[in-house]
Amino acid sequence: METSGNKMKKRYSIFYALSAVALGGILLADFGVIYTLVVTPPEDPATVMKLVYLIMMAGFLVLAAQAVLVFSRLISRLGQERRTVETLQQELDQVSFLDGLTKVYNRYKFESVIKRELENVRRYANPVSGIMFDVDNFKALNEEHGYATGDKLLANMARFVSTKLRNTDYVFRWRGGKFIILAPHADVDKAAIIAEKLRQMVGHKLFGGKIRMSLSMGVVQGREDDNMETFLHRMQSALTRAKHQGRNCVVVARD
Repeated sequence: METSGNKMKKRYSIFYALSAVALGGILLADFGVIYTLVVTPPEDPATVMKLVYLIMMAGFLVLAAQAVLVFSRLISRLGQERRTVETLQQELDQVSFLDGLTKVYNRYKFESVIKRELENVRRYANPVSGIMFDVDNFKALNEEHGYATGDKLLANMARFVSTKLRNTDYVFRWRGGKFIILAPHADVDKAAIIAEKLRQMVGHKLFGGKIRMSLSMGVVQGREDDNMETFLHRMQSALTRAKHQGRNCVVVARD
């Protein structure tokens, strides 16, 4: 089944071929009239010259039609190439900012988002909270079920968590089984509620139909004097405390 683009290309080819044939016929007719005028001069040369001019004007019209066809085809091709470039750029942006395994945002995207959100904290007092969480005993899961299964579990868990968040929240894979959630316009208490709900939902779900996973989570709220490094350090500290408290729990760092 032909696409609309192929049909349009065929139409252009047919129209251009017809115009080329018409132009050739006009040139031959013009040459024939002029040749006749030179070899056997007519009794009324003015009338014959008018005919020559008319044939020439017809030729110019055909040339103009060809130019319009070529120009419109060029514009169409440029439009198609522009759309192709835009599509490729969107795909490149996704590849640049998405984690290849889990399809959530990667740490490069985190750097740009956290800088913007912390600036909003300083300028507009808009709260932003962060949740750093880690899959408990992820190394043991890999060793027991194999790294391929571990990768699938991690991807399924990341996708599950993403579906449980608000549209304004972000999920980033940090490294290994460690992730970060950024919750703009959420103070530390609201973020703590989000974290606890996620911990419970993940803990009750069977991934792959048979494997349970648990999360240790650390929650902090961005401060006016925070930069990316201090914000990350406080999240990591809260997560470490959750690990030391026996895992599968939420620790909220309140300044």
